[in-house]
Amino acid sequence: MEINSYIYRLKNSHTLKLTIGHQYNFTNRENEIALQIIKNNSYKKIAKNMFITYGTVRKHASNIYMKSSCINRKDFIKKFKK
Repeated sequence: MEINSYIYRLKNSHTLKLTIGHQYNFTNRENEIALQIIKNNSYKKIAKNMFITYGTVRKHASNIYMKSSCINRKDFIKKFKK
């Protein structure tokens, strides 16, 4: 599992350099998940891509929405989509 996570990070290192949550104090993991939420990936797909559980993605997403003062996923995407 850890090897797969490492491979994911290598493949997506250009994406992970983008930071949308610096002003909201997102953790690195929250930033990774936030970028995928903005791409409109489902929580299940994010979990699969990042080799973490669905529940972990939901918890991070909840923290992301709270930190960015968004009510839900739709509000978050609207706020950060360019």
